[in-house]
Amino acid sequence: MRDPRFQPDDFDLGDPIAEVELSDETQTRALGAALGAALRAGDFLGLIGTLGAGKTTLVQGLTAALAPEVVTTSPTYTLVNLYPSKPPIAHIDLYRLENFDDLESIGYWDVLESGDAIVCVEWFSAIPDSWPEEGVVLALEPFEGRRVAKLWATDSHRAIAREALERFSR
Repeated sequence: MRDPRFQPDDFDLGDPIAEVELSDETQTRALGAALGAALRAGDFLGLIGTLGAGKTTLVQGLTAALAPEVVTTSPTYTLVNLYPSKPPIAHIDLYRLENFDDLESIGYWDVLESGDAIVCVEWFSAIPDSWPEEGVVLALEPFEGRRVAKLWATDSHRAIAREALERFSR
């Protein structure tokens, strides 16, 4: 398996548009909720971070903003979790996958191309071919007992990322 650490040059995203310090899980969920309020059906959110960095916690906040009654769990073993909300959320984990063919076997491209859901992909950098070349990328990094979230966005998604950051700052 490829080194899952995010390599910005691999995806040609340039410098992050923001770095946000998250002091606890509540703030991680709040950032997820802010992203949930800004993202739309068909948008891609790529999540990077070591085990326990807060990727699923962030998606829990995102899902809670759109469908508070839905229980969000890690898709590490199921690979794909679909959550009924408006718009629906597809929560995908690539940690156990190794290559492009594995993406095909789980219906990854079908989910992305349908445009029906917000697509949140944990460990997407483990398979560089999983990057749809548009969307928002968020890396969660541990830092002195807290987390730092680094946010990148393609030109088509910069306004969405900035809206989420503004919501988070309120």
